[in-house]
Amino acid sequence: MENLEQAKQLINDSKNIYIIPEGNSEPDSVATALALFYTLKELDKNVNLVIDEELPENLKFLIPSLDFISYPKNFVISIPNKVADISQIFYDKDEQGLKVHLTLNKGVIKKDDISFYFSDAKPDLIITLGIKDFKEQMSKKMDSFGFLLDSPILNIDSEGSEATKNKNFGKINLIRSYSLAETVLELVKNPHIDLIKKEAATCFLAGIAAFTENFGNSKVNSETFETASLLINKGADLKIIKENLWKQPQKNY
Repeated sequence: MENLEQAKQLINDSKNIYIIPEGNSEPDSVATALALFYTLKELDKNVNLVIDEELPENLKFLIPSLDFISYPKNFVISIPNKVADISQIFYDKDEQGLKVHLTLNKGVIKKDDISFYFSDAKPDLIITLGIKDFKEQMSKKMDSFGFLLDSPILNIDSEGSEATKNKNFGKINLIRSYSLAETVLELVKNPHIDLIKKEAATCFLAGIAAFTENFGNSKVNSETFETASLLINKGADLKIIKENLWKQPQKNY
């Protein structure tokens, strides 16, 4: 319980928070990330959800549109002075796209000389969901989101086998035997249960349903159903979860 209280305090003290799920195709991780995103927004936090690609079809029902998700806004193109002396920069933008023009006094710019990154302010807190090894699994994201380095991490995960054991890389580590959704709900519901609206409740319940394979595997216990009942009372839509979460992708012939 000590880690749980420390995690609550860490969230309370943070204003700019980044949430990073394991991957955009992991239902438990993504659904929980969205539930936490909705809830932290209700707490008036600046929240960014780091998802590289479009969500799978069976998870899109959890969000009104991907435009709702905040992404880093400041994209930087960097060219070292030693490569070229740039005297002028201008751009033109039309219906076809944007072109940036550079005027060189001297030097030659090659493709490999140009680097791209986001320059948003360093987050107060990173919350990872389902990630076992931050450095190994996030190496590509770190290239794009360099400002994520060295920020404090709240590491939330479900216990796995010895081969998939969490590396406990966070400032605070919440590693539980149950679903990510249940751990995060435990983290935020007291004292913020009233801030969990229908959208967040549906995401939490979707995460639990995914983890328990529609409440049918050995991970289900009496507390699972108590939590599901709480979420349904908060407006979670179990019918739409079942209709979408196990939807088979359409085949293109």
